[in-house]
Amino acid sequence: MSIFAVISDCHLHQWSAFAGIEKGMNDRLYATLKQIDKAACKLVDEGGDTLYITGDLFHVRGSISPTVLNPAIDLFKRLHSDYGVKTRILTGNHDLESRDSDAISSACESLRTVPGVEVISKPMVFPDDKVVMIPWFESMDKVREEIQWAIDCFGPDMSQHTLMIHAPLNGVIIGIPDHGFYAAELAKHGFKNVFCGHYHNFKAFEGCVYSVGATTHQTWNDVGTKAGYLIVQDGIVTHHDSSAPKFIDFDSDWDMDKAIDNCGGNYVRIRLGSATDEEVSLMRDHVIGLGAKGCVVQAIPVPKTTATARTGSVSSAPTVRESIEQWVDSNIAANKKAVSKLCQEIIDQVEAVEV
Repeated sequence: MSIFAVISDCHLHQWSAFAGIEKGMNDRLYATLKQIDKAACKLVDEGGDTLYITGDLFHVRGSISPTVLNPAIDLFKRLHSDYGVKTRILTGNHDLESRDSDAISSACESLRTVPGVEVISKPMVFPDDKVVMIPWFESMDKVREEIQWAIDCFGPDMSQHTLMIHAPLNGVIIGIPDHGFYAAELAKHGFKNVFCGHYHNFKAFEGCVYSVGATTHQTWNDVGTKAGYLIVQDGIVTHHDSSAPKFIDFDSDWDMDKAIDNCGGNYVRIRLGSATDEEVSLMRDHVIGLGAKGCVVQAIPVPKTTATARTGSVSSAPTVRESIEQWVDSNIAANKKAVSKLCQEIIDQVEAVEV
């Protein structure tokens, strides 16, 4: 029986938003390492011994901090020494200094000498689990060439082989234009399963094609996505949710019962209408009181001259968000929606750092 675990997009990093210290390290980094450990424990419980990572183990391209690298080394050493787990790490775009995968530019290569770790910076096939691993290439046509290489070598019947790639899979994230693979294209090759790293949302498609999703939530971009790890037993895939803190959104008509159920241990963003500074502060304190690990409250500020009465009109001066929306509308000809969304996400992250 073939049993292995698959995780992806760990993005190990010294996160600043909502971060503290736990076990002598950044607590958000620690939370992600803990989820990797959890996946390895479940793998061993199920009788397996190989953990596959389908790219983006690290977050910052072209740079890796010792305070990130050393805890990662310690973790993978321990997975091997204590659990007997070997780890196979596929190079993703965030792991690279270059545009395409090669060993000299991959941060993952710093783990190659760790016992039990194998780093995949070029296409490789592992006969034990019959797994084909193809790292990041910017061109989808290059990835197609490498898939065909595997089929030429081990096919044409690939029904006993599993394909793992780090590449965009269309239809995983709502709002992202299609620029990667369609699941049907990958399914037509007849692999037992196809696992794609890159997008931070677990999703299963027809033809046994899967977006693995991220190991944990990392930014407000991950609101509403499914994070966690996969256990694969003889081709049967089971998704296990991450128990790390999640990024949660509530709008102005948020439900108190829902808030009580979802705030605890998570990072929460509340979107209000107009509100005074005092009301924003009270709301933030209330959410923290419900157990949130961090909170951002977004509101249209009420001018001090009308804050007491709360009956006057809201200031006609636009907020930073409104000003950016107006600028994008006036100056950007194409992809206005995408540019505007990116600008708002940057503001979200800045606000998170300030809280």
